[in-house]
Amino acid sequence: MNMIKRFDRLILFEAVQNDDVAAQIAGLPRDAKSEEVLEKIVLDAFYTTQRELINNIGHGQISGNYLQDHLCRLIAGSENVFARMSENGVFKDLHRGSSAADRQKLLSPEADAALTLAANELMLISEIYGFDFAEFEKITVGLDIAALPVSSKCGSSHRELIHEAMMQDDYMDAAVMLSRYYHSYGSGIFQTSPVLSAEESGLIPVHNIDTISMDDLIGFESQKKTLIDNIEILLSGLQANNMLLYGDSGTGKSSSVKALLNMFASRGLKIISVAKNKLDLLPGIIEKIAHRGMKFIIYIDDLSFEENEHEYKIFKSIIEGRITPRPRNTVFIVTSNRKNIVKEVWRDREGEDDVRRRDNMQEKRSLADRFGITLVFSSPDKKDYIAIVRGIAKSSGLSMPDDELVSEALKWEIRHGGRSGRTARQFIDYMIGIRR
Repeated sequence: MNMIKRFDRLILFEAVQNDDVAAQIAGLPRDAKSEEVLEKIVLDAFYTTQRELINNIGHGQISGNYLQDHLCRLIAGSENVFARMSENGVFKDLHRGSSAADRQKLLSPEADAALTLAANELMLISEIYGFDFAEFEKITVGLDIAALPVSSKCGSSHRELIHEAMMQDDYMDAAVMLSRYYHSYGSGIFQTSPVLSAEESGLIPVHNIDTISMDDLIGFESQKKTLIDNIEILLSGLQANNMLLYGDSGTGKSSSVKALLNMFASRGLKIISVAKNKLDLLPGIIEKIAHRGMKFIIYIDDLSFEENEHEYKIFKSIIEGRITPRPRNTVFIVTSNRKNIVKEVWRDREGEDDVRRRDNMQEKRSLADRFGITLVFSSPDKKDYIAIVRGIAKSSGLSMPDDELVSEALKWEIRHGGRSGRTARQFIDYMIGIRR
């Protein structure tokens, strides 16, 4: 007799069903024809699960013990109708202890059926979740059962919400709590990181994320306010404007986008980074995210086109919505060193006649016009540059006389490419390095 009945009939959480570790434990028999057969089965399962779980160590704080954290990852990564409904807030008005009458009042029959199915499947998974090899005490005597330790610092992982759900006695409550996780962090590939990179093979999670905040960006107060206000509109479910951030190199355009993410990631904001040579992936990306419950910035950094590059026409069609309509949960943010994005040359002004000349120039300038919001990031003057230097020095813990700091900062900017936030950061990093 299998330890867990009907485990092979999971519908929503198929990833758990197909997992080698879960399948090993689910298939452990409570009895066998001989002690020798039982011992071999149990020991094989023990070493297989140990090997798989230990290979996963080092991925940050865990939720519960290693087996439980492994299952939390599988549940978090499951993409199914229940997870997608949860992302879109279908269950947001439900609370633990909600009665059948409450569910009938708040949910459609389809949503109630999905919630009920999730609760039933979580009940099955819980039998693996609470599994302990010590149950086979006679066979496992002498084995290091404690090799799957309980973490004392699991609270820093957002998967702790799943762990808390799996520890509930009422599995309808567990399903409601799990829906909160999907609503906050997404499911499948989208829950792995708030930043994803568009590649030919698909969306790839990015885990090394800059922790910069808006407070770290000194100056550009009106630009930061406009950025924040527009993302608030996006998060509210209304139609936000596409944004073009242009200006001198190193002035904080890219850093502002990263700071937006760190400000709003807890509210379901995601960034999909698309390189210039991957623009052809945009229609597929938009189709993939159009009906998800999260909000997305499609971020294209340092975009510009040379005079002989005609891909800008395709991009213009995409951003206008001619190829694929831009969904309400998505906004484009593009950074560039020049406002018009497409390089203009003098011969554009030397057409055969006035009409053709104007058309040629207007065609190249029209891409920038497709952005509802254009923000300028200019190099700081001397006063603002010194303010940036002082601000970074303070936040970095660099202690040195102010007159020396200012003097050295001005020397640095002359020798290293002029005044910018990037130059100021490089100067402070250097000073910290030589004074350590």
